[in-house]
Amino acid sequence: VVMHLDVQDRIAALHVGPVLTDADRRYLSCDATCEVWFERDGQPIGCGRTTRVINRHLRRALEYRHPACAVPGCGATRGLHGHHIRHWEDGGETELDNLVLVCPFHHRLHHRGVITISGPGHRITVTDSLGRELHGGSLARPPTTPPPKVGPYPGTSGERAQWWWYDPYQPPPPTPN
Repeated sequence: VVMHLDVQDRIAALHVGPVLTDADRRYLSCDATCEVWFERDGQPIGCGRTTRVINRHLRRALEYRHPACAVPGCGATRGLHGHHIRHWEDGGETELDNLVLVCPFHHRLHHRGVITISGPGHRITVTDSLGRELHGGSLARPPTTPPPKVGPYPGTSGERAQWWWYDPYQPPPPTPN
């Protein structure tokens, strides 16, 4: 993925592609292997990978500390993403105390603002969009709205199936003139 990022306005776009939302920009610049081009006033000013990328030694330390997704109640253990708690573009460092492993689903939820991940990496706090702290049994919520009104099922129409619905199409025979 090649992403062009204006460091002054924090506007990003895919190379020869669309402009990215703030959530997508943060998501792609968090742990994806990508080439980042820095721009100012629409002009490239630099490129390259900095210490944003998590090396294999740091990844192993993360996997040892969090063998599953760090969101309470999620037991995902495969395909986990390394996530910067303080985002890389906000000056967050790529060090063990600023990193946590999360599953792709919860990573996207975080970058879309549905959940918040905060704290040092060894003692993270995960809250929902209302600021309530999540714990192992808190992911399921009781409904807040009444069930939809659905009328009684009227049953079948009583219409009989026609034989020609099941036979392949055959053109009608020619009519004599």
